Amino acid sequence: MNMFAARAAAFMAENPDVEIVELVFPDMNAVMRGKWLPARQIEKLAKGSVRMPMSTYNLDIASEDVVAAGIAVDIGDPDGVGWPIPHAFGRCLWAERPTAVALMTMTEPGGAPCVYDPRQVLARVNDRLKAKGLTAVVAPELEFYLVDGETDDFGHARPPLGVGGDRLEASQVYMLDVKSAFSGLLAEIDAAAIALGAPAEAATAEFGPGQFEINLAHVEDPLAAADHAIMLRRAIRGVARKHGVDACFMAKPYGDQSGSGQHFHVSLIDADGRCVFDSGEMAAPNAAMRAAVGGLLETMADATLLFAPHLNSYRRLRPHSYAPWLATWGLDNRNVAVRCPALAGRAARIEHRVAGADANPYLALAGILGGVLRGLETAADPGEPTEGEAQPQARSALPTTWPSAIEAFESSDFIRDTLGAEFARVFAMMKRQEMERLLERVTDVEYDTYLRTI
Repeated sequence: MNMFAARAAAFMAENPDVEIVELVFPDMNAVMRGKWLPARQIEKLAKGSVRMPMSTYNLDIASEDVVAAGIAVDIGDPDGVGWPIPHAFGRCLWAERPTAVALMTMTEPGGAPCVYDPRQVLARVNDRLKAKGLTAVVAPELEFYLVDGETDDFGHARPPLGVGGDRLEASQVYMLDVKSAFSGLLAEIDAAAIALGAPAEAATAEFGPGQFEINLAHVEDPLAAADHAIMLRRAIRGVARKHGVDACFMAKPYGDQSGSGQHFHVSLIDADGRCVFDSGEMAAPNAAMRAAVGGLLETMADATLLFAPHLNSYRRLRPHSYAPWLATWGLDNRNVAVRCPALAGRAARIEHRVAGADANPYLALAGILGGVLRGLETAADPGEPTEGEAQPQARSALPTTWPSAIEAFESSDFIRDTLGAEFARVFAMMKRQEMERLLERVTDVEYDTYLRTI
């Protein structure tokens, strides 16, 4: 934590006008929760003087306590100790009031990791990798939609205005003119992300109207990679609102347009700095890569809830939808769940394509790296790679509904071993509470279909 003290002192010397520090605790849904700290008290961050209730992490999507989990009732909702992440701290470039942003993690008062903190869950998996002398190199890719700051007459999202003031409507994949129309906003997102320690790289226009993708640099630390994804999301949303539009991270905001994914490129290096997946040739993956892919496929159904955590997530995981719905793999094939785009050299890696933009990057990565570990430990066999579009097979089907994904998650020994039994328990309860809340709502589609016909 002394690293942060030095970082904060240098920052305040360079930014003496900063008045507040926004403390960000991403919960299990990756919702940004926290508090504001006066900048004059910034030294408190390095001393462990910031406290937050541990149940903050287990609030549901409507910010309600998950009573059945028992954190608030059974153990009295104790405070945890908040600690800043030194590399995820910087100036908030979009705020009118001079503000800094500090990404936080939590320990229990005695110093043990808080079992409810998603970042600590990923740290647990990363420790298992390090114990084997392995370092994960990770690069997230995040897709999102820019939507108009005002909804339509029915309360639905609508695309923003593009070139000439016309509303975007059709597919725009890789169109430079569409990207140019938002060049100022995208440039500000890039600068804002970098100011918060997130190494944003290429931005591209994707298939849907107002849909974009921003890539993050490869880093030799999965915790840092997930931190970067969180801070990128913060920057995207903040800059978008400054420009009068909203950033939407729903997996499928428009039923007739492509969904938004959150892909993770993953490779491993050993204690000697060698890429574990390097086959020395482009013809075929080596045994380590095959085993890692096999582990991912074997655990994918159990971990689907981590990659698709919400009701809307399952609108994306459909056939012919530019999103995987089967546990399949291939080489340079974007129709599969696990793609192996490079087999030789330092770039030899796996691209995991299942998670939606709505997934918590800490938990998605924990599920991915846990699957890789399982595959390496058991020498899992992925079978033959898929060519072209994947076809259903007995072992390849993923849960295609939210209830079935929750059931697979709850019954999984892999999930309990990977995330920790207590985290898995309260996460599943939180998802069930969210599901029950939404099932109580009668939608406009139901009224349109049934009100006067039955």
